[in-house]
Amino acid sequence: MVKKLSSSATGTAFQAQQLKLARKLLALTEAGIAQAEAAAGDARLSGASLILSSPYTRALQTAAIISRKTGIPLRVELGLHEWVIDTSYRFASQEYTAGALEECVRCRGVQSPGTQYRWEPLEDVAKRAYAALYPYEQEEKIIVVSHGIVMRQFVCRERIPYCGIEETDFDRNFRWPGFREEAYRVFRRKK
Repeated sequence: MVKKLSSSATGTAFQAQQLKLARKLLALTEAGIAQAEAAAGDARLSGASLILSSPYTRALQTAAIISRKTGIPLRVELGLHEWVIDTSYRFASQEYTAGALEECVRCRGVQSPGTQYRWEPLEDVAKRAYAALYPYEQEEKIIVVSHGIVMRQFVCRERIPYCGIEETDFDRNFRWPGFREEAYRVFRRKK
């Protein structure tokens, strides 16, 4: 069984146009640290043999807090990184982010020649996340610290709270369920 834990970005405000890598590099706020410390005490995490984390700072900091509090070893897995908003890596604004996310939802997570933005298709997010977990399938229970869109490739939830814990059985037979509208309603723009 795989336990997944979302990274916390609570209270972290940023201007993407001023700091392009802010999503990936800013540390947790004091509120985020408190959430991670509280999550570390959740009884559902007991018995895990390993923590796998996204390499992005807030996820990794969350995983490190949980590791320190529980004594569970921590390993970084690149494939657990957040959804790539712009695969050309020229992402420059919050407006771009909002547009890319809205288009991704409208296109049901499938890139096509007619899409305006160059975001990572959701099936590709799922494939890389699954590939990151396959080497650990012999483990009975692990904790995965990642990001909301990555987590939505495993569980169908409209809202995934910061440091929320979602339990999922995962092995090589697990298949991407495809785009699920109910998991992405939260990203639709209000007209």
